[in-house]
Amino acid sequence: MSSHSSSPDTTTIPEQNTTSNETGSGKQGRKKTKSSVLSDEQKKAHHIASEQKRRENIRAEFDKIVSLTPNLNESENRSELNILTKSADYIDYLRDENIKLIEACRQKGISIPPNLIYSGPKNDGSDIAK
Repeated sequence: MSSHSSSPDTTTIPEQNTTSNETGSGKQGRKKTKSSVLSDEQKKAHHIASEQKRRENIRAEFDKIVSLTPNLNESENRSELNILTKSADYIDYLRDENIKLIEACRQKGISIPPNLIYSGPKNDGSDIAK
């Protein structure tokens, strides 16, 4: 074992994983099996909790969209379709306004840096906010 501990590769790997002893790896496998076996009720509870968290996250993001879109208000029908439709309409409006402003600047001889001109979505995903 001392020859293994001097090697830089084996110092980061726990001894259980480096041993070729079947008993040691068998115990490790059994420990994993015991801890990963859940009853059907536990699996169902975990699934329900995960699904509730997913729904909460979606709801929070839709709330954010509603707060950023001026033609949506809290008392209005908040169906996902309505939110997405009005948000898309607002984005289209902003694009049109942007084009008009760029053209007005060009007519006045004002140059606009290329990084401030929207040219559509990029295929590399870098245009998506995280």
